[in-house]
Amino acid sequence: MLPRLGLPVRLAPPLAGSLSRALRGLCTAAEAEAEAEPSRPAPEPLSPSDLDAISALLPRLLSAGHVPAAGRLLSAALLLPGSLDRLPLPALAAHLASLPTLSPAFALLTALRHHPARPSPLPLASPLLDSLLSLRRARDAASVLRWLCRPDSPRRPDAGTYAAAVAGLCRLDDPMAALAALREMAADGAQASRDLREAVRDAMLQDARIEEAWALEEAMRQPETGRVVELIDKLLSEWEP
Repeated sequence: MLPRLGLPVRLAPPLAGSLSRALRGLCTAAEAEAEAEPSRPAPEPLSPSDLDAISALLPRLLSAGHVPAAGRLLSAALLLPGSLDRLPLPALAAHLASLPTLSPAFALLTALRHHPARPSPLPLASPLLDSLLSLRRARDAASVLRWLCRPDSPRRPDAGTYAAAVAGLCRLDDPMAALAALREMAADGAQASRDLREAVRDAMLQDARIEEAWALEEAMRQPETGRVVELIDKLLSEWEP
């Protein structure tokens, strides 16, 4: 039961039938709360039992192939106060990373992009990046970072997300993807730490980019990040895998 929304959600199989009706009711109730007249009381946040029910249901929907339904459920939940901070999005991100393709992950991220409240995708996308990197899925992690850097993204990566992506891609011996991530980081004015500078330098040295490695490390030491962007653009244009 989701008492705040006045709707029962059965977690036992089968997923079809009663589940689809439940999801329609949940979305309708949440949207009605969000569009309520100003004179009406503000909707109450999700209760712990609501969170438990949604948290258990989302992975099951995704694993069963009900990706649009999972997107609607997440979108409906995020219309209620406090849900973004209280939903276990890192656990959901770990589940998404365990699936064979990124299609369900991008479906949920797209649902966030079109959400009327424009919630930040970082609480889901940042742990998704970490999980993908820990599973050595460098190409998929780079795809998530590119999605965050799209012009229509609700929120670009923060400094921590950038640093984790660059360091992880260096660790997975993908210096070209690491440089692309570092370029976006520098374009946003974020400074690389000493550890991150050394990780980028070492990754390039391993790829026999000796002069470029030292030049880039020196540029990253400077407060002006425009030089880093310019140098990386030149490196990427000349890169031969």
